[in-house]
Amino acid sequence: MNNKGSTLVLLVIVIALVMVLGVSVLNIVVKQYEIKMFNSEIKQSFYMAETGLNEAYVRSCVLINESIQTALQLTEDYLAIYPLNETEAKDMFVTNYKQSIRLNIKSRIDTSLNPSVETINSPLLFYNNVLKVPLLSSYVNLGNNAKHMWVDLIISVPEFSDIVDSGYDVKDYIEFDNWNS
Repeated sequence: MNNKGSTLVLLVIVIALVMVLGVSVLNIVVKQYEIKMFNSEIKQSFYMAETGLNEAYVRSCVLINESIQTALQLTEDYLAIYPLNETEAKDMFVTNYKQSIRLNIKSRIDTSLNPSVETINSPLLFYNNVLKVPLLSSYVNLGNNAKHMWVDLIISVPEFSDIVDSGYDVKDYIEFDNWNS
């Protein structure tokens, strides 16, 4: 018997199997790389959306400090004229503080940059000296994948005596609540 032809056929079959196996392994490696890159983009989008919320927090801290200073100055001016009306001065401080926060919070937080941050439409009213500002932060990466994060920014009214008597820390009057992504 002559086996010369069967060796060639067997060699072609082995080469074909090795090629199929190589293409399969290459396909698996490419898919794993794509999954890894997708997961990396998702994480980056998450952190960038979170960065937008952190920037809104910082801008809100600046606004709170400015509002405290403005309300304190108006109150001190009032007390210079009416030094015995301390109760009214305290009320004046709270009123001016709240008004400054409510009038300026949206313009300070909302940004159309990437990440964008916006206050979600709701009445910005103080309840029991606490203002709840719902925020939405969105980030769109280069692959046009968007990540959205929601959080409630809670701003409280400082006690007049705490502001007058001692140094204050703005961070005592602001916090995030109800993180959602």
